[in-house]
Amino acid sequence: EERKGAANMINLVEEKLNRGHTKENPVLRARSVFNGRVQRGLYTKEQTASPTVSQDAFTMTCIIDAIEERDVAVTDIKGAYLNAKMKDMVIMKIKGPEVGMFCNLDKNLEKFVTKENGKDTLYVQLDKALYGCVQSALLWYDLYSTTLESFGFVLNPYDSCVANADIDGSQCTICWYVDDNKVSHKKSEVVDKVIGWIEGKFGKMSTTRGDIHDFLGMNVNFKKGKVTIGMKKHILRAIDTFLDEIIRSAATPAKGYLFEVRDGSTKIDETRADNFHSVVAALLFISRRCRLDIQVAVGFLTTRVSEPDEDDWVKLKRVLQYLRGTLDLTLTIGGT
Repeated sequence: EERKGAANMINLVEEKLNRGHTKENPVLRARSVFNGRVQRGLYTKEQTASPTVSQDAFTMTCIIDAIEERDVAVTDIKGAYLNAKMKDMVIMKIKGPEVGMFCNLDKNLEKFVTKENGKDTLYVQLDKALYGCVQSALLWYDLYSTTLESFGFVLNPYDSCVANADIDGSQCTICWYVDDNKVSHKKSEVVDKVIGWIEGKFGKMSTTRGDIHDFLGMNVNFKKGKVTIGMKKHILRAIDTFLDEIIRSAATPAKGYLFEVRDGSTKIDETRADNFHSVVAALLFISRRCRLDIQVAVGFLTTRVSEPDEDDWVKLKRVLQYLRGTLDLTLTIGGT
């Protein structure tokens, strides 16, 4: 029964453009994950759902950081899920050449290797929360939030991924999205101290300091009393993903007939429909975070993803043409 319920290990490889790297010189990033499909239906939503910081909460904390001229650090906890222990028995199956790689790391595993359909196979029990397991996100959240509370932070009652603590007479704020953190305080030495606390528990983190940060695909720039948020890289990716080449710019994201739906318009083929859905989803992500000027057009297009037609394709193309001409437009918010 345990063998039947075992899930395969999946290896994911992707190109990432980190700071200092170009499109021609990307960083290759690989990750082995658990195929969580076999766990669907085994747990209730309450047993797996994990909170993440809301966009509103993140934006408001950024405004406070800018107004109070706080020192800001953005950190990434490496292998975050692997810090949390699994509570249930979860069996994973490793097949093929990867089995040899694991045996090279630990010779004691060789006696557990079997053959299935002519391939080397190794069954393992997960001690830690691996990416892909349906409970991993919640297990990590419970561990991280209780750790912050042990440091003296109090979770915000309106957003449970925002925590505050009074340190050296001023408020220190941490907001996080899974393993990405934004830490801020008026004194840089306090930010250093908090980062040290977290690293003491979870190991060395990658950290950026200063006025310019990347957080969840957003380029965040702090200025005196103001914060600017842009997503130029994501916009360019959406334009490149669209199957039609975008070679001209448009003055507005939509024309006056945006909400008109013609009964006689031809449905687009499956390939273009999938592309339509993918690009609209990317634009929804962008519009929610920094490009409020395309929200109306994108909001309508999200209602058309199930059966888009030629008119919808043209309307989406119009939004991308507008974005092409306004690539450097950002959201700037401030206060007193």
